[in-house]
Amino acid sequence: MRKSIILVSTVFIAFFLLINVNTILASGQKTTNTTSAALPDNMMKFVQRACMDCHSDKGSALARGKVNFSKWGDLTIQKQSDKANTIFKVLSKESMPPKSWKKNNPDLIPTKAEVEMVGKWVNSLK
Repeated sequence: MRKSIILVSTVFIAFFLLINVNTILASGQKTTNTTSAALPDNMMKFVQRACMDCHSDKGSALARGKVNFSKWGDLTIQKQSDKANTIFKVLSKESMPPKSWKKNNPDLIPTKAEVEMVGKWVNSLK
């Protein structure tokens, strides 16, 4: 009797899991994090110019560990907001981009207007 209950339970669970997997696959849609937001166009242009050399899939492991803009859409809104706050703080203190990057890319150093733009973006996430 006990073996029958275990067998029926196992078959039921396997059937349930199979139905759910097939439903997801049949829908033709990727499962994505629907609680995230893409970067606005003005921020994307700024990030591509001033940040993605290091903070992308092609950047350094250390920089990617802090923020990886290639994976921005995978973050929840809350994580995006937290990271955006940190980004604004380090830009405001001029500790990002690093001095060595600034020395090699003086024409790409974020301007005060760009830092203010980042601040407005951060406030829009709250």
